[in-house]
Amino acid sequence: MKNKGFTLIELIVVIAIIAVLAAIIAPNAFKAIEKAKISATIADLQSIKTAAMSYYSDTGAWVATCAASPCSSGFVTTNAVTGWDGPYLEKWPPQSKWAGAYTWTNASGSVFCTGAGCVAANERYTPISNVPQTAAQKIDQQLDGGTVSGTAGSVRYTAANPTAVNVLVSRDGATD
Repeated sequence: MKNKGFTLIELIVVIAIIAVLAAIIAPNAFKAIEKAKISATIADLQSIKTAAMSYYSDTGAWVATCAASPCSSGFVTTNAVTGWDGPYLEKWPPQSKWAGAYTWTNASGSVFCTGAGCVAANERYTPISNVPQTAAQKIDQQLDGGTVSGTAGSVRYTAANPTAVNVLVSRDGATD
């Protein structure tokens, strides 16, 4: 009488094939997830920039600093400014893709001009917290057109990991 079923060798071969396939597919899946996070972050930043520019176009002033997310006042809800024709965003992004926060800064400073001849000027930018260093570099590369430095262009961050990434919307003076 012949037994129907699989031998131990056949089972081991099938398990080995599955393990090899998993080893090939898993890294690509994680890269795709990270790419999606970066793309979504860039889309959020571009939406915030467009909303800030629209607000300025309508009111002649910039949205005030908002250090705690969500930054709804001015962007989503009225802040009693003459000419406000919002909402400029449907909703403020609740958090970054790495569980950090999007905030808004409108202040006098020198984040985007740090050279010897730099003069403090009003800067408007979106800080994002808790961004991994590799993601910060890719955001920098995409928004600054291939240049990755963290200290020049419209994206600024430090070498810390995770890092805070600052993305420029507008500056009254020169940048470096």
